[in-house]
Amino acid sequence: MSIPVSRARPAAAVPPGRISYDLTAPVILLHTMQSGEAFRQLEATGRLAADPARAHYAEPYAWMYEQMNRRLPTKGQGALWLWAKIRREDLIQNVRDSFGQVLLTCRIPRERVLVSQFDDWHQVLDGLPNVVPLAGESDDDYGDRRDRILDDLYGRAEAAGAANRLVWDWPDALRSEVMDSWETIFDPANYPRTHYWQATVHELSADDVIEAVWIER
Repeated sequence: MSIPVSRARPAAAVPPGRISYDLTAPVILLHTMQSGEAFRQLEATGRLAADPARAHYAEPYAWMYEQMNRRLPTKGQGALWLWAKIRREDLIQNVRDSFGQVLLTCRIPRERVLVSQFDDWHQVLDGLPNVVPLAGESDDDYGDRRDRILDDLYGRAEAAGAANRLVWDWPDALRSEVMDSWETIFDPANYPRTHYWQATVHELSADDVIEAVWIER
């Protein structure tokens, strides 16, 4: 399949109007910025696979790879990252920071995509427990409940002599408790309407890409 390719400045790279993201669709709309080198590889070979050597945070990325291999029908050693839901103005800002790269608009079958909540993914990156608000819970009640959960957890970590260690070095039971809390980021039902959802896939094929825009100054 030949990918439609154009060139544009950031403000023109994203079409005007509302972006029709739908996390529940059988084929979902996604956007990703890729380097010129990666795009040329996609054009030349028809596929772009993830390179785990580019991971910035070894332990959190390894956890995400494990989740992908467990939850997706595809297999791989790394992840390509895409936006699954983002405000148009923030996507444009993302493009502004990416001169010389290529904005890819993709449509990928939902079963090949692992969607995760972008803000709470940072709990994984920071090695912190994730506590999601309950339906109808006030901000004050959520804060109180979250504090109780964290006080209990870190109290047990301190008793185990692990309070000053990163979660990756905690005793197995405590580490598993924190890591289990991260799995909430994969279920949109755990969150109110939000602007930011990310997606990971093992690879892109040329057939997944409906448009490519080189970003110019």
